[in-house]
Amino acid sequence: MALISCRECGKPVSTEAAACPQCGAPPHRLVPPPLPVKPTTIQQKENIIYSDNMVAVTSTRVIVGGTTYALRNITSVRMALASPPAGLPILLLLFGAFLLMLTVFPIQFQYKNYDPTPGFVLSGVLVVGGIFWIFNVKPKYYMDISSNAGEIHVLTSKNKERIERIVLSVNEAIAKHK
Repeated sequence: MALISCRECGKPVSTEAAACPQCGAPPHRLVPPPLPVKPTTIQQKENIIYSDNMVAVTSTRVIVGGTTYALRNITSVRMALASPPAGLPILLLLFGAFLLMLTVFPIQFQYKNYDPTPGFVLSGVLVVGGIFWIFNVKPKYYMDISSNAGEIHVLTSKNKERIERIVLSVNEAIAKHK
């Protein structure tokens, strides 16, 4: 039992008393300081290496679109490239060229007033459309993560620099983790 001063009258009061015997004020209870908490391995602060709106790379895990991959299970990470399919644009280009040849060298129709203008316009649109399609189709880049379970595509983007930054960040996290 310890004695403390009453907060109202200043006279000594036992710490176990329900009220001050002189003035009746409730005792001033001392709040014990919080106990020191030792961080466990789960509570250790993670260092964020890379973060954007869909991907986070920390010192212990990689989070992609809500899926978490433990860094200790990742053996390697790499960027892969998937070339865009060029079959349809090439077919469009070839069909336009064929139509252009039919317009320039027409099969002799029975029509006396043959007008090649619609053929030129349509074949020109097809050829220009095919060329435009070929040059504007962008390749897709993938981030592949390898583990003991195999290799999976975890992220796809047409932005090569973004995938490169994420791959470098995961490689940095792997190097620091091991």
